[in-house]
Amino acid sequence: MNALPTPLAAPIVAALNHLIEQEPWACSLLTPFAGRVIRFDASAFALSLKVTEQGGIDQAPEAEAAAVTLIVPLQQWPLVVADVAEGGQAAAMRHVRIDGDAELANVVSTLARNLRWDAAEDLSRALRGVMGGPVSDSVAQRVVEGARQVHESATRAGRALLDNVTEYLLDEQPTLVRHAALEGFGDDLARLRDDLARLEKRLERLERAPGAGSPDALPSAHR
Repeated sequence: MNALPTPLAAPIVAALNHLIEQEPWACSLLTPFAGRVIRFDASAFALSLKVTEQGGIDQAPEAEAAAVTLIVPLQQWPLVVADVAEGGQAAAMRHVRIDGDAELANVVSTLARNLRWDAAEDLSRALRGVMGGPVSDSVAQRVVEGARQVHESATRAGRALLDNVTEYLLDEQPTLVRHAALEGFGDDLARLRDDLARLEKRLERLERAPGAGSPDALPSAHR
C-alpha cells in the first residue's frame, strides 16, 4: 500500500492538530499514548500518525508498527462521504473498522466522533486584528450562519431533486421498478410455474392411464 506523500499528508496533520488543540480534553486523552502510532488505511493509500508528548500528532514513517489501525474499504467511501454530509463524522464511523490496542482504539473512536471544527472561532480570530474583538465575533458568527444555511438549503434541494427524479422514473416513466412491484411479479411467476407443473403431471397421468390413446377413452359430449 502506498503511503500518502508528505506534501499531501502535512495539511491533514496540521488540520487534525488544529482540531485537537481547540479541545483540551482531546489533548488529555491522547497524552498517555505518546509515541504510539495510529495508521489510517484508506485502501488506496495509508497515513501513519504518531502521538506526541503534548497530545498532538506527527506524521510517522510507514515502517513503524501501528498500535491502532483505522480501515475504510474502498467501496465504503461513497457511504462515508454521504453520511458525513448528512449526519457528521459520528454517522460515518459505522463504516470504519478500528483494530488494535483497545484503550487507544476507544480514544481514537471518541475523537473521530466528537471533534468539531469551530469555524466561527477561527474566522473571528482572523478578523480581530482588523475589526476588533466584539465586532469580529459578530461578523464571523453571521458569516458562518449564512454559510450553514446555504449548505442546508443546497442539501434539501439536492434531496428533493433526487426524490423527484426517482418518483418520475418509477411512476411516469417506468425505467425503474418499485421493490414491492418486483416482488409481486416474482410471486406471480412462481404461481404460474407451479400451475404449469401440476398441469404437466395431470397430462402425464392421463397418458399413462389404460386406453388413454383410444377414442373410447375420451369423454362423450352427450354424457
